[in-house]
Amino acid sequence: MQNTLHLFDELLEHDPGSKIFFPLARLYKRHGYIKRAIEIVQKGIGHHPDYLEAQFFLIELFYDTGDVSAAEAQAHALFQKLLIYDKFWFALRTYYAKNNQEDMQLASYIMERKAHDSQVDLLKLLTCGIAHYSDQSTDQENLQEPEHDLDAEEVTQFFINSGIKTKTMAKLLAAQGEHSQAIAICDELLAQANQAEDIKDLQILREQSLHIVQAQEVSQTEKTTKLYHVLNDLATRLENRSKEQPVSTSSHTN
Repeated sequence: MQNTLHLFDELLEHDPGSKIFFPLARLYKRHGYIKRAIEIVQKGIGHHPDYLEAQFFLIELFYDTGDVSAAEAQAHALFQKLLIYDKFWFALRTYYAKNNQEDMQLASYIMERKAHDSQVDLLKLLTCGIAHYSDQSTDQENLQEPEHDLDAEEVTQFFINSGIKTKTMAKLLAAQGEHSQAIAICDELLAQANQAEDIKDLQILREQSLHIVQAQEVSQTEKTTKLYHVLNDLATRLENRSKEQPVSTSSHTN
């Protein structure tokens, strides 16, 4: 194997711009020569700055050596390249929409907005759903929307199923009328909260949702009671009417 690696090294020296650097770096990694692999990939990317797969591989190599800072810097640089291609994120979003992968559709939409240098109001997005949020945010951009979009209920259900429990999630649930679930999340967060501001916000949100739940319960009780009285009154009137109805008699003369 050493002879094979040496042969590849010689080929690379004669043609530094060759893409042979990538399989060579993989071989070095496979045999434990991580630092040498990093050197080869970095030089190769210098000749081929658009070689994305090599740049992804470099991130893995940095993590293999424990150089987290270098891995993060490389990941950020690579991400910035992808971010400028808004149609890439749009294509991903439409693909995931057609394949009913709501979580990936939502993530792709957020990145698409970032590619347009647009700020994303996450709470509004989760409350309104992608289609309505796009209508509000991109009136002048005239972007085509995918056929199958997440509505607010689907987005809410996705986050409920995901088990995410944050103050934003509680606000979202309350906005969607899911006050009992919002109260449950507030209770869990209050049990863990240690910041006075967070505690105050959670208590206010909980009290608002609790007030609505109690009002709904009272309203339902009143409706049930009213319905009972209406039905009871109707039954009484029908019974009285049947008693008041005269019994017809007929006489026959022979």
